[in-house]
Amino acid sequence: MNPDLLQSVGLSKSQASAYLRLIEKGELSPPEVAKLTGETRSNAYMILQRLEELGLIEKVEKSKKITYQPLNPIALEKLAEEKRRQTAQVENQIKHNMPQMLSYFYSFTEKPGIRLLQGEEGLKEIYSDTLRTRKDIYFLRTPSEVQFLGDDFYVRYKKRRAELGITTYAYTKPTAFARGLAGDDAINKMIRTWINPDDYTAPVEVNVYGDKVAFLAFGEDIMGVIIQSEPIAESMRQIFRMIKSAEQD
Repeated sequence: MNPDLLQSVGLSKSQASAYLRLIEKGELSPPEVAKLTGETRSNAYMILQRLEELGLIEKVEKSKKITYQPLNPIALEKLAEEKRRQTAQVENQIKHNMPQMLSYFYSFTEKPGIRLLQGEEGLKEIYSDTLRTRKDIYFLRTPSEVQFLGDDFYVRYKKRRAELGITTYAYTKPTAFARGLAGDDAINKMIRTWINPDDYTAPVEVNVYGDKVAFLAFGEDIMGVIIQSEPIAESMRQIFRMIKSAEQD
């Protein structure tokens, strides 16, 4: 039996070795485990105690003598499930705290952070990031994304965005579809600026929020890029404001 498998689910090298020796011998005392594994007696006791806590072995007391016996390795499945759950929990915590971590990093460096995301899940992650950041959004819309992600996704996204108190400054073409949605702008906390349909035809949506700028490409290659840099984000906001001023003149 390869101890690497046991280590992959969370056992230490010493714990894996002790468990395998117990399976091979059937029953061992702590001193015997220490001798077979090359561990000290005090370490052997700690190893056995941990294996017992994990449900892989059980303690047997006979005539004041303590030995240990192996239990069914089905407990390893529970251990693997728990490790997977903990890994997913850590991953979620990292994603949730990534904005603060990046902000802390960039407070000590002028280098902008860049994230490249691909496919449908990548684009959805960008939208999720705009919600996690909870800052007002400036965005330039392209009709292409409606065909890719679907209207239902955007209805749910806009509703959640408004619930979080995010004001959205939208720059969109005056299509019949867009004008139909405009009636709900107040509910969705949107301030809309109509732009000339011929002025912007690229299949790329631009979102500016907090200290980030996101580009979502809905062309042949579905991908997105998030740039985290306060100067770049502020420059994009100023460009959006200039567009609005030009449209009003």
